[in-house]
Amino acid sequence: MTNLFYNPFLPVNNTAVSRLIENETPYIVIQRFEWPGVPFNKGFLITAYSQEHEAELHVRELAPNEGKLQNLLDETDCEKIIALTGIGSGYFVFFNGTIDLAHEKKLQKAYVKNVHGYIKYIRMPKDGGYDVRIFVEHGRVKATITSGTNSHTAFFYTMIK
Repeated sequence: MTNLFYNPFLPVNNTAVSRLIENETPYIVIQRFEWPGVPFNKGFLITAYSQEHEAELHVRELAPNEGKLQNLLDETDCEKIIALTGIGSGYFVFFNGTIDLAHEKKLQKAYVKNVHGYIKYIRMPKDGGYDVRIFVEHGRVKATITSGTNSHTAFFYTMIK
């Protein structure tokens, strides 16, 4: 994979689905995921929870049809996820992990030109340089750009597409 399509999230396969159950995190929120190199409407991000109420809180933050809660202990739900993660399904499913400092730096380096273009596009005033913080909130990859007292937060994909 070239730097152009750097993706910090781990791909999910059928073995990973089994591990979620073994690790007692069977409640998952699966939601749409847009990223360079992932075909439109073919990407999903899974966030795993040990408690159903935690997953329900996550789902409440999503837009209509953005994602849903699945219980891997339910055979029907589990089969749906296994079908998505299977080889040849045509879908790309990733596990939502924390973007640590190392991944954040790699993302900043891989997409610096795109983010710079986005800053020009939104016409953000420069006040001593720009700082970009990338994070995941409710399964959505976002970034906050700050320069002095100016701040702007948006979906990271919007900045890099």
